[in-house]
Amino acid sequence: MSDNHGMKNLVLTINKLQENFKNLNVHMDIDLPQIAVVGIQSSGKSSVLEKFIGRDFLPRGSGIVTRRPLILQLITHTDEYAKFDHTEEVFRNFEKVQKEITQETDRVVGTNKGVSNIPIVLKVFSPNVLNLTLIDLPGMTKVPIGDQPQDIEHRIRSMILEFIKKETCLILAVTPATMDLANSEALKLAREVDPNGNRTIGVITKLDLMDKGTDAVEVLENRQFPLKRGYVGVVNRSQKDIDDKKDIKIAAKAELEFFKTHPSYRHLADRMGTDYLQRVLNKQLSEHILQNLPALREKLRKQHNALENEFKTTEVTSNVRLLNEIISKFKLDFRGELDGYGGSITKSDALTSGTEINRIYNEELRNEDFNLNFDEDSFREEVAITIRNTNGMYSNIFIPEKAFDKVVVTFINKMKEPCQKYVTKISSILQNNMISHTEKLSRHPELREELRKLIISHILEREALCKERMIEMIDEEMSYINKLHDDFKLIEEKEEQVESTGDEIERKFTHIGFLYLTTGRLSRAEKFWFVLTTNSLSWYKDDTEREVEGFVLLGNLKVTDHKGLNFRLIDNDGKNVYKDISTLRITCKSPDEAREWVDMLQSVGVGSFKNSTMRLNGNSPESSLWHVPGVMEPTKEVEKKGLKKVTNLLKPKHNFSNNKTSKNTRVDQQVEVIKNLVINYLEIVVKNTKDRIPKMITWLLITNVLNYMDHNLVAHFYENELVDYVMQKSQLEQQRIEKLHNMYKACKEALKIIDSVYGNMTKLTNDVK
Repeated sequence: MSDNHGMKNLVLTINKLQENFKNLNVHMDIDLPQIAVVGIQSSGKSSVLEKFIGRDFLPRGSGIVTRRPLILQLITHTDEYAKFDHTEEVFRNFEKVQKEITQETDRVVGTNKGVSNIPIVLKVFSPNVLNLTLIDLPGMTKVPIGDQPQDIEHRIRSMILEFIKKETCLILAVTPATMDLANSEALKLAREVDPNGNRTIGVITKLDLMDKGTDAVEVLENRQFPLKRGYVGVVNRSQKDIDDKKDIKIAAKAELEFFKTHPSYRHLADRMGTDYLQRVLNKQLSEHILQNLPALREKLRKQHNALENEFKTTEVTSNVRLLNEIISKFKLDFRGELDGYGGSITKSDALTSGTEINRIYNEELRNEDFNLNFDEDSFREEVAITIRNTNGMYSNIFIPEKAFDKVVVTFINKMKEPCQKYVTKISSILQNNMISHTEKLSRHPELREELRKLIISHILEREALCKERMIEMIDEEMSYINKLHDDFKLIEEKEEQVESTGDEIERKFTHIGFLYLTTGRLSRAEKFWFVLTTNSLSWYKDDTEREVEGFVLLGNLKVTDHKGLNFRLIDNDGKNVYKDISTLRITCKSPDEAREWVDMLQSVGVGSFKNSTMRLNGNSPESSLWHVPGVMEPTKEVEKKGLKKVTNLLKPKHNFSNNKTSKNTRVDQQVEVIKNLVINYLEIVVKNTKDRIPKMITWLLITNVLNYMDHNLVAHFYENELVDYVMQKSQLEQQRIEKLHNMYKACKEALKIIDSVYGNMTKLTNDVK
């Protein structure tokens, strides 16, 4: 069979490229020009391919037979034999070729009817073929059989599309003449990826089996469903011919006679038949290769350059130098996430370590309550017991300072665990940050593990030290209660109100006498014995002062000017004065006595109420008992600094002044005073603690870890002679380098193959024409 040497070289060039990539076991993102054979089962695909060679070599049978793509490389040669890529054996008996295809198919997909997209490569050398490469794809089917999955139609269809969607692939669409061309699955599929018919070559089989009086002339003349590359009609052997093993060469002569003698096709006889089809495919594939060769060469050149640059990075470098580069990059990324520059974020919505630490410092810590919440009733009971135990066998009219100290220390001690909690949180963030950045060191697993071991060990060591310092900080607060702190005010700075005596705060009695009290709920006044001190007003059943009926603290009260025999006590903020009563109305025996009581109240710090805009709210849930004369109350400035929760720490769940009257009012008064003092002092402690925690953690933990990484990491590897050990490449990295080397080598060799024919492009173009 005649052949053109230029065209022959083009096809062989593509074959060499395929062989080059396969021998080096690399997959290149290069689409080589090729022809894919597409058709339904029993459409005659196999018969067409066998007639190209003149040998029976393809498996036959019922149902799906071709279950893996078969890359068939036809090579003109003086000798006749076949070779597979998966075995070194040379096949001269083509019946053995048929068996080998079946066995290799079964080896991958099983003995039933499963399919796979892993191709079988078969080279056929023969003097009877033109240089041609085709891919025989599984025949399309709709009904699964054997062990085929229910979605077999979809799988085969997807496999075919994977090949024919590439612009470098010509599509040989095989359709039997016995079916309506409009229903051709091969042409439908080809049209999906080649809607203009530029890459599709139509093949019409079984023309001899059409009903009498019908023909396919319009199709073969390219008038019905036209394709740019046209249609070729062929006549294959019948099933009986195959069963009788009719010689293919004899069948080829019968095919030629059919077209010469058929009244509808005789004018097309020189453009019909398998021999003509082979020549057409050879010519069109050669043209296709020629058209795609410049773009293919350019793509290979770009890949070659990219691979060359990447390959240079894998060249042997000094382990010492490489270690320094890796650790420097690691430290830069680690510090960058903390300081707010550098660092790499894998997700756009991910917070860096520094941002998370900032959130903990300024949100979580700011709202921390340090376990200082308590139950009001339990607190009052505990404080009362503490006061009584402090007094011992003696009664005391003064507020026992030791009781205050003990209560404060008890609460401060509760802050230890919350303080340590923040050290643990920041330590975890540092560890996660380190692990995240060492993940990038997968090429050097020994280095990665050694770095993790070193840094985590140091972080945990500093975490333990920082927690110890936190406990020491709280112990320091507990060791000395600074009652002279600028923010801790026991009473108003008026000498006449306060006198300090040793460890006690003296309460002065300033005025006593019988008065009448109207609470607002009662229509009649009741007579009581009143006792006015520098910080409270109490009333008793009689002047023996054995049975207290009630008392109020004076810290936030205002007294109205007397009107005749009467004056009133009102809370400055409109809160209840006593229990659920908003106003205490007191009646005296004479106007002079009323004036005297008002003057005495004002002398101990009770303000005069003259402003008509003062708010009065009898429904307020809080009593003036919460206010202690001279005790600093929480300010808005304090709340703005994150101490709002501390201000509310000791607020009760209910209004304790609604409880039944205590049997020991003096102790109740002392409990109330201590409670307010504790609130005031704890605000100071919490404020100081919230300020010190970030500073301690940053200095003792974060800064120290960064300094350790700067000065100790590289030195550790040098001093312990670990440089060569930790710089060993992982097995995956070695495989990656080997694969990269093979790809680079394959790409370089592919360019040589193309360049061997590229210089003769003009001659090749003329040869093809």
